[in-house]
Amino acid sequence: MRQEWCRNLSGLVLAGATLACHSATDPTPVCYAAPPEGTSQSALYPVLGTMACGTGGTSVTSFAVPEGTFAATMRFRVNRAKPSTTYYVQRAADWGRNQTADGTCQRAEGLPPWSASDPPAPSFVTFPIGGNPGPLITLTTDAQGSGSLDFEYRSAIPRGAKFDVMMRLVDSESVATSELRSGCMTVEVK
Repeated sequence: MRQEWCRNLSGLVLAGATLACHSATDPTPVCYAAPPEGTSQSALYPVLGTMACGTGGTSVTSFAVPEGTFAATMRFRVNRAKPSTTYYVQRAADWGRNQTADGTCQRAEGLPPWSASDPPAPSFVTFPIGGNPGPLITLTTDAQGSGSLDFEYRSAIPRGAKFDVMMRLVDSESVATSELRSGCMTVEVK
């Protein structure tokens, strides 16, 4: 499990978090939270802010629905993030620009076909409650910076499709001061 957590950090330069993963034999950090149960899983780790440790995990579990489109249970768990803070729950899905699931998460990384030279689109989008438009999904941490959230999400992505997605939690949609981000996950629509 420790090696998997460290592998999920690859691709991002993270001060502190990278140092915590220099050896598979290192002890697991006290603030490490295993990703919640699910088909596609990733650790969450700090990329912005002055969190004591700020780790956690996320998972996506797709399930079949009669409509033949994407339906999934999303799970988030955090430890030692910013205390008593409301985080917006966001995703950057590589879908809609003739991409194949390659494990890279180009949208989140600003790479073609999601770069600044391509048609504009936000990198990360906040999950709405009950579809677009709707209230936004948030996770609020307690006084120790812990929190958890499970919710169901649906979209028009057809059954059998595969796509890459990266998740993040940010304390503001405009100018974030705290961010936890997942690694790139590949999801298959059931």
